Amino acid sequence: MLRKLIEVSLPLAEINDASAYDKMPGIGAHPKGIHHWWARLPLPTARAILFASVVDDPSSHPEKFPTEEAQAAERERLFGIIRRMMQKQLHKHPEVYAEARAEMLKYCDGKLPPVLDPFAGGGSIPLEAARLGFEAYAGDQNPVAVLLNKANLEIVPRWTDHPPVNPEDRRKIGGTGGWRGASGLAADVRYYGRVILERARKKIGHLYPPVKVTEEMAAEHPHLKPYVGKELPVIAWIWARTVPSPNPAARGAHVPLMSTFWLSSKKGSEAWLEPVVDRARHAWRFHVRTGAPKDREAVKGGTKQAGSGFKCLLTGEPISFEYIRGQASQGRMGVALVAVISETQRGRIYLPATPEQVSTASIPKPSGFPETDLPENALGFRIQNYGVKKHWQMFTPRQLTAMVTLSDLIREVRADVRRDALAAGLSEANADAYTADVVTFLAMALDRCADLNNSLCTWNHADEVVRNLFKRQAIPMVWDFAEASVLNDVVGGWPTCVVRTVKCIETVYPVRSGHARVIDAASPWNGLRNVLISTDPPYYDNIGYAALSDFFYVWLRRTIGDLYPDLFATILVPKEPELVAAPERFNGDRLKAKAHFEQGFRRAFTILREKMDPRFPLTVYYAFKQDDVESGVDEEEGNDEPGNSRIDRTTGWETMLEALIGTGFQITATWPVRASQAWRMRAMGSNALASYIVLACRPRPENAPQADRRTFVAELKQELPGALRKLQQGNIAPVDFAQAAIGPGMAIYSKYSRVLEASGRPMSVRTALALINQVLTEVLSEQEDEFDNDTRWAIAWFEQHGFEEGEFGEAELLSKAKVTSLTGLEQAGIVASRGGKVRLLRPDELPKNWDPDKDKRFTLWEATHHLIRVYWYEKAGDQATASLLRKLGSRGDLARELAYRLYNVCEKKNWSQEGQSYNALVLGWPELVRLAREQGPAAAPLFESGEA
Repeated sequence: MLRKLIEVSLPLAEINDASAYDKMPGIGAHPKGIHHWWARLPLPTARAILFASVVDDPSSHPEKFPTEEAQAAERERLFGIIRRMMQKQLHKHPEVYAEARAEMLKYCDGKLPPVLDPFAGGGSIPLEAARLGFEAYAGDQNPVAVLLNKANLEIVPRWTDHPPVNPEDRRKIGGTGGWRGASGLAADVRYYGRVILERARKKIGHLYPPVKVTEEMAAEHPHLKPYVGKELPVIAWIWARTVPSPNPAARGAHVPLMSTFWLSSKKGSEAWLEPVVDRARHAWRFHVRTGAPKDREAVKGGTKQAGSGFKCLLTGEPISFEYIRGQASQGRMGVALVAVISETQRGRIYLPATPEQVSTASIPKPSGFPETDLPENALGFRIQNYGVKKHWQMFTPRQLTAMVTLSDLIREVRADVRRDALAAGLSEANADAYTADVVTFLAMALDRCADLNNSLCTWNHADEVVRNLFKRQAIPMVWDFAEASVLNDVVGGWPTCVVRTVKCIETVYPVRSGHARVIDAASPWNGLRNVLISTDPPYYDNIGYAALSDFFYVWLRRTIGDLYPDLFATILVPKEPELVAAPERFNGDRLKAKAHFEQGFRRAFTILREKMDPRFPLTVYYAFKQDDVESGVDEEEGNDEPGNSRIDRTTGWETMLEALIGTGFQITATWPVRASQAWRMRAMGSNALASYIVLACRPRPENAPQADRRTFVAELKQELPGALRKLQQGNIAPVDFAQAAIGPGMAIYSKYSRVLEASGRPMSVRTALALINQVLTEVLSEQEDEFDNDTRWAIAWFEQHGFEEGEFGEAELLSKAKVTSLTGLEQAGIVASRGGKVRLLRPDELPKNWDPDKDKRFTLWEATHHLIRVYWYEKAGDQATASLLRKLGSRGDLARELAYRLYNVCEKKNWSQEGQSYNALVLGWPELVRLAREQGPAAAPLFESGEA
């Protein structure tokens, strides 16, 4: 079997950088902007893994690359292609895709295999497969996901290089030529989006009136004086939910529930709400104030009380969440307009609520909106506790009216598109198809509007824009919410949503078309065999895609459901088939939920094993989503509630491995990929796991032997040290090291049909993982043999005491065992000893003028912690740290090994703060080595920083 590049080595640093950038918001046009999907896999990760799954590792061809040096050189050439594939906005560089495609064709007899993703979701893997030239097959049980994949794989390729049909663009010079890629299709979506806007303004424009600034308003709000007599266009409104005061003295008056009084917290442009309370009349209102407030904390906190609910604006009495839930369930929760936002030539301007603005928004519900129910219980949902039982209740009457109106107009504009398509020369059949495809993207733009136009959107006072509902994969309760002016060119407005969709359509640009359909992963396309399988499956109990996607499904079904009868045959997204360990679907039984998830995985991977091309490994992503691991804090209630953090990393991870191994797969590699934003700054200094673990898997031979525990452990001890050394040389982050070590460890475990315990029972995956981790610790400990005696003493002392004090006698005894002395350790400058106590010096206590060449008792411990002092504690930067590394010369390589060892200690001791510095040093190592080389020759050769 020829080993593929993914089974040996990857340039993880570059993949991490590109993937982190790809996940960032505000990076310009991107395929992900066509429609929202949760936990979407970064495109750079998908394309790198596909490429590395096809090309052979040079070690598979000793006849061409007989030495390790030759193999390393060839590997570096392949890395160069991957690095070019990590460029930003790669759709603008088709030559890079062409280079990657030409390289892959060398390893598959001149014909790329089809690629199948049976859990396609947002479609990152199928899209990158199509861009690389594979024939992509995207399967999913969620109809919204399938529609997104149809857009990328079927609709856009169908009209590539096709000119627009709308009369405006056809009248332009060259209107029928020069339309490359999806630009013609995008132009039509833009044009008919404007047609809808004009018609919508005629129908509901009166619901969005300007604000007229009066003398009375300016008297109370001096910042409005320049605008007296003027009518200012409104771009958004700020509303607060209200409940009756719990204090009887307030006589049932409603009071606002506000998480903040900030309108703009930008320095120099501050604006906030100041409560004006009339207790005698049981009334309140807000003044808009500008400039820096005296008490920023009071402004920041609003009427919210940390961890315990709110306080009554009239009486100061606490308002508990239990009370709010009770009032809401009885229909006693209301809303109140608290501020109006306008856009002027001077920027945003904030105005007080006016009776006219309140009355304009106080309209009855429209007819024809989706009357669909929210699930009683679902992952990430809280709003049902507050009386929101149906999807339409997430919208204000005005928002609901806008959504119904725009949905109706999208249906009506079909006649315009079809008429113009026929006039442009399309056949009847093609005109019908083109009409359906244009309005599909318009319906997706409406979904963007829905995400930004509901009563669970917030006002981002730092950036002064409306924030969408799905900031994460949940639907939390929101107290003070922002309503965008949907007919204006603002964030959340229909014209802005259409333009955003149009720009993103133009970035899709697949090389060839693909296929997307609703299908169970356990029963893929009939007749589809010898496929390369790469998939990002569901994450155990982390995300309930079916319930979340109902939010979009109900509007898509209303707008274009008749165009896709197979996708929108049901009232809501089907829930039962979804592969998620959701106890609420099994009357709260977690064991049944776990069994449902694991059985579904086993069925799927049993089928996939039969479908896969034996030349290429199956690649599976497992996500450790940090935003969800950290989401145990209930956003709407601000306190920790038992059971809010649903993720069980151990259970999900083991279930994944059990399913793969139990269905006959052998795991040949695991790679940690960091796709968190700013991973080199924030994430590198935290003990957060990688965003994804990528597993490469091969079918285990039918005649695979079995082994006993002793044989398994002996083989681990023999094979793991060399594999771990390669991982260290590849600069795997210490926080990810144990996960990466699973690859070579599980490769041993999973190559056997089973590993038997002394009792005769098969060894579980959990036990195997524990043994792999145990050997990992032993290997790191054995590396100490290369360290000097003073450093080995320091490691042993650190394991017991960290940087805290210990008894002199204990330290003296340990020094004998490590063949050193306390006097020598003090001379080395790594310990402080007085009053019968001994402790290691912290990095920030070390002398700043240290020079390794002048140190008469050099220790690796001291050198490593001086690097950390400069890099982590003093934040002196890469250049300063590289200068010190350059002075260390060949001694620098051991500093990194020591950082791995000490991080392992910190992890086991739960010393998070200390562990961060060691993790950060390793993550920054490749750049430090590069800069050190640029600074000139060192006293001795620097460590050669390779790749994993």
